[in-house]
Amino acid sequence: MKKNEELNLKFYKKYSFGEKRSLIDSNNATDINKGLHFIDILNDIVITDLIDNITLIQNNMDYDKSFLENAEEFTVFNMTFIKPFFSIGGYQTIHMNDLKILLEEWLEFKNS
Repeated sequence: MKKNEELNLKFYKKYSFGEKRSLIDSNNATDINKGLHFIDILNDIVITDLIDNITLIQNNMDYDKSFLENAEEFTVFNMTFIKPFFSIGGYQTIHMNDLKILLEEWLEFKNS
């Protein structure tokens, strides 16, 4: 089972004004996972940087601590790393391993 299915997040594509958009539906997700729909507003570079930072944290290596503070997408939702979790709005939302897998699945879906 894919991570998005496990978290009750639905990936889908929508065509609007001749442009294809990839979206995440979190309506059936548990309350704590509903906030994960923010991923669909991230561009590929930010997603890749987030995956890279998670990998560094998991390997107990130095990472860009200002990464989440410098990206508006993250500051709006008060997102932070609280090892081993990724926190949204002060709540330990998702384990970093699961977030990393979800981000990789999302990139694959988006670019398919």
